[in-house]
Amino acid sequence: MVMANHKSLSKSTPAQSGSVTLRFDADMLDDLRKESVHKRISLNTLATQIFRTHTEYGSMSARAGMVSFHKSLLMRLMDKLSEDEISKLSEHIAKNEMKDTILLMKKRYDASAFIDFIEAWARVSGFEYRHDVSDRTRSFVIQHDMGKRWSVYIANIFKYGFSDLGAKWADFQITDNTVTFNVEV
Repeated sequence: MVMANHKSLSKSTPAQSGSVTLRFDADMLDDLRKESVHKRISLNTLATQIFRTHTEYGSMSARAGMVSFHKSLLMRLMDKLSEDEISKLSEHIAKNEMKDTILLMKKRYDASAFIDFIEAWARVSGFEYRHDVSDRTRSFVIQHDMGKRWSVYIANIFKYGFSDLGAKWADFQITDNTVTFNVEV
C-alpha cells in the first residue's frame, strides 16, 4: 500500500473532470476489477491512477533514458561499488542527467517538478513511500528494500538535485533499506 499525504504541487486551480467510455477485452476487465477489489478502490479510481501514472511518468520515461531492471541486478551491481564510487556515480547522474530528465518529463525544472518526479518514480518503482507536506517543507520516507548502497545512491542524487535547485535546506537520513528526507522549498 502506498501512503501519500500531499497537496497538488503543480496546479493552482482544481482540475475539471470529464468522462469517456472505454472498452476492454473481458480478461483485462476482469483483472482490473479484481485489482480494484484488492486495493479497496473503485474501478474508476484505479483507472484514474493508471492513466495518471502513464501521463506523469510512463509516457516519457523511456525517452528520458529510464529503463526497468530487476531489483536483484541493481543490488548486485551496487554491491560491486565502494561507497565513494557510488557517491561519484550519483553526483555524475545528478549533474549530467537529472535536469534533462525532469525537463523532458515535467516540462520545467524547479523544486516542485523534482518532488513530483521523486513521487512518481517511487510509485512506479513499487516502493512503499510516504510524502507529507507542511507549509514549505516536504518530507519523504522511501522504503526500497535494496540495501545501504542503494540508499547512499538515492540520497546523494536527491541531495545534489535539491542543492542545484537552491533548496534552503535538506536533511537526509538513510538506513539499509530506507531513505528519509525533509526539504524546504
